[in-house]
Amino acid sequence: MTEELEWQTRRDRINKKLRALHPAWTIIKYKDSLDTAKLACHAVEEYLTANGPADYALFVKGKLLGIIEAKKVATAEGR
Repeated sequence: MTEELEWQTRRDRINKKLRALHPAWTIIKYKDSLDTAKLACHAVEEYLTANGPADYALFVKGKLLGIIEAKKVATAEGR
């Protein structure tokens, strides 16, 4: 078994799935000037929360839909 680091899980698994949805999610980085009311189908990376930054905050039509936290995973070789 090999371990997949958290950033690899985000890049190789979560980002890929978000972009494959119809409509595809737009993945953007958090910035202080971000106006979430203008976000239609967006995943905001490193979104600030009371508990620290979330890996992704999902916004639809300006409303927070949910939070995704990536975790590293162990994978079997050759799969």
